[in-house]
Amino acid sequence: MRAALTTILLVLPAATLAQVVPRNDALVRGQQQVEEGDFEDAVKTLEAGIDQPDVTDDQLAELYRLLGLAHLYLGHEDKARAAYEKLLQARPDYELPKATPPKIRTLYARLKEDIRKRRVRPVTLSVAGLPDQPPGTAVTVEARIDDLALGAKAKLFYRRSGAQHFSSIDFTRDKADRALHRATIPAFELPEEPAAYDVEYYVEVADAAQRRLAGRGDPFSPLMLRVLAKVAAAEVEKPRAWYQNPVVWIVIGVGAAAATTGVVVLATQRPTGTLPITIQVEGMP
Repeated sequence: MRAALTTILLVLPAATLAQVVPRNDALVRGQQQVEEGDFEDAVKTLEAGIDQPDVTDDQLAELYRLLGLAHLYLGHEDKARAAYEKLLQARPDYELPKATPPKIRTLYARLKEDIRKRRVRPVTLSVAGLPDQPPGTAVTVEARIDDLALGAKAKLFYRRSGAQHFSSIDFTRDKADRALHRATIPAFELPEEPAAYDVEYYVEVADAAQRRLAGRGDPFSPLMLRVLAKVAAAEVEKPRAWYQNPVVWIVIGVGAAAATTGVVVLATQRPTGTLPITIQVEGMP
């Protein structure tokens, strides 16, 4: 059966494919697997190739074309349709090779007509602002994304203010609220410092061809996050000598005052008894 499918399956040969797009190992391998009728392995290879970084528009279009082809011959028309729709997002003007089997050309033409008639709504993006953050803690950025196109992805780009390159993290969709997306900057990216510093960030939604559909901020005018300075540890109180304790001197002061008062009282108190007094006057017998 696979041999028969391979006979029906007319795709671009590898030599022609190399002229269309620069070499891509996943693309070349997927092409070979499709030609040999190994459609299940081809799906895995092509999906891995789509997820690779730095894929050109032409490569992406060919990867999605072959992926749709493999799904169609596996009987997965819905997945083939999704692959071709992503192909058209990557290359709206893409035309299938003339050697493409009629069944696939019919599906592709029907899909293009559906997309043409479909009301296209722009992607809307709103990002919650971030207050000043303590150092050494992870920071989660929340974004609401409506009408996210098929195959489009949202990414958070961030860097320490003054750094040369941005790092990036994919947003993940909330399971309960499909419009809510989150991306988290790891805690180790916001270390403790003696002084406060800024982190620049922006959010971007791009389609399968890495074309920007919506965004908040950009590399030239990013959003700002302030990371607070490290809080100085409270100094540990050293034990005081006994004579440095003010309570001791209060007690001593009270005792001294009491002793002085007692001396004054004794000195001014009149005697209650009588003493013999002898008075001698000179010149008198």
